[in-house]
Amino acid sequence: MKTLNSYNICFFGKTGYGKSSLINCLLGTSFSTDPFFSCTKELYSVTTLAMAPRGYDAVTVYDTPGIGEFPDDAPYQAYYNFAASIADVIVLVVTFKRTDAPEQELLLKLKKYIDSSKDVKFIIALNYIDSKCIALSSDYEPWDLEANHPSEDCTLFIQERLYELHKKFDELFMNTTIIPVCAMREYGIERLKATLLDK
Repeated sequence: MKTLNSYNICFFGKTGYGKSSLINCLLGTSFSTDPFFSCTKELYSVTTLAMAPRGYDAVTVYDTPGIGEFPDDAPYQAYYNFAASIADVIVLVVTFKRTDAPEQELLLKLKKYIDSSKDVKFIIALNYIDSKCIALSSDYEPWDLEANHPSEDCTLFIQERLYELHKKFDELFMNTTIIPVCAMREYGIERLKATLLDK
């Protein structure tokens, strides 16, 4: 039997930041999700033949357990190391929360496992951009429901967050691409998918 030449997309991020929800939205899968509890305790993957970029037979998406569930990431480190070693694309899922230190620490550890012979892409998915938690005012409306895109005020918060993320991660990975997304509203999903699969 022929072995599939798979294009591997590996998702990393803190517990509760929406990795599994994004994968479900991108691929139509049904990974378990819960806004309050970690659902991903193992390294899960799904393979599809439908979206394979030229030169590949399939796409395999890996959903890793959440960063920061433990005082250190030792219980899950082997999963992270493996995912990084096979990745063609690394996707870091973040939110408006400014606590990016655990993600930076993990990515520094993973750099030695990333295949230097590949041109591994690094993408940050800025998720939950419709959250009201970012604003101090109760009048803040993050979403233009009619147009299904961020409000003007939310767009300003997104621009601030993009600037912060580029400062933190551009030194770790060259050509960082950051895409604002909202899985629940299916916003930014097609752009994320196209960026993931662009060879």
